[in-house]
Amino acid sequence: MNIEKIWEQAEWLVQARNILKNLNKFPKKSKLILVLRHSHRNEPKILKNLHKLRLTSQGHAMAKKFGENLPKNRYIRLFHSRIWRCEETAEDIHEGFKNSGGKSELKGELAPLYDIGINYQSYLEQIKNHNLRETLLRWAAGFYLPKEWPHLIPYCQKAAHLIWNQLKDAPERGLDIYVTHDWHLMTFRFGWFGLPPDDRWVEYLGGLAFTFEEDHILLLDYGKIKSIEFPHWWKNKK
Repeated sequence: MNIEKIWEQAEWLVQARNILKNLNKFPKKSKLILVLRHSHRNEPKILKNLHKLRLTSQGHAMAKKFGENLPKNRYIRLFHSRIWRCEETAEDIHEGFKNSGGKSELKGELAPLYDIGINYQSYLEQIKNHNLRETLLRWAAGFYLPKEWPHLIPYCQKAAHLIWNQLKDAPERGLDIYVTHDWHLMTFRFGWFGLPPDDRWVEYLGGLAFTFEEDHILLLDYGKIKSIEFPHWWKNKK
């Protein structure tokens, strides 16, 4: 495996490379949150076995490479979903960062990075008939039974209160990394920042990064830094 060639040329790593290239555009003393999709996995032959899939050898190598390229002037804490490939990704990033001279801490599993409460069989049925974007919008509109699809907005708010509040304990120039799934990233992007899903896909090791300013959020989204107003529920919380 030519690790350097894959890292520099693979199309599925464009978003990962853009994240690393743009992290230095945030204020130097800021505390950052990076929500990241897990690294490369195989495509499932049977969709219901999706949650069992682990990283490929390429996925392990590129997660370590991602860790090696994270800024060494930040102290990193890593959290992950309970699914194996997310745990493996967090461990590989942790190893790559430490081996390249960085200081990091593997914090472990965090429930909202996987556990939404959606009925898995119902989810599989919906994405057979609709793409992820359509399914997410139908969920947000309250189209599905609440007992099978708990409402999107309360989930996003509870996840934010847990994830965003972690920054209180982060060191100056800290970087908290949360390894999760494409579905969860689409959900957070919509429910936290009011950015509706579009045709762009969250690739492996893609995601979004943000920090809190006095009166707005600075968000790195698909390679661009943008200013987002605080949602009303977070202002009230503060």
